[in-house]
Amino acid sequence: MKNDKGISKVVLFVIIAIMIAAAIYWAKYFAKPMATVMMGGAEQAQPAIEKAKQASDAMNRVTKAAEEVAKKASEGAAK
Repeated sequence: MKNDKGISKVVLFVIIAIMIAAAIYWAKYFAKPMATVMMGGAEQAQPAIEKAKQASDAMNRVTKAAEEVAKKASEGAAK
């Protein structure tokens, strides 16, 4: 019975050691290149992001103008 518990502890330590080794391997070989690729993609997408922001700003202006017109129309109808 005691042997079974000892083996399960060893298995647990081996699993933890494998997880730590995998984390170190991932950080060393994948994290930095992945960040470089992601940042490069962000730089390439910057013009599209700017266009989307401009379109969003234009829609906000149109919405505010429509709200003002609706507000003035409701005030005119109330008088």
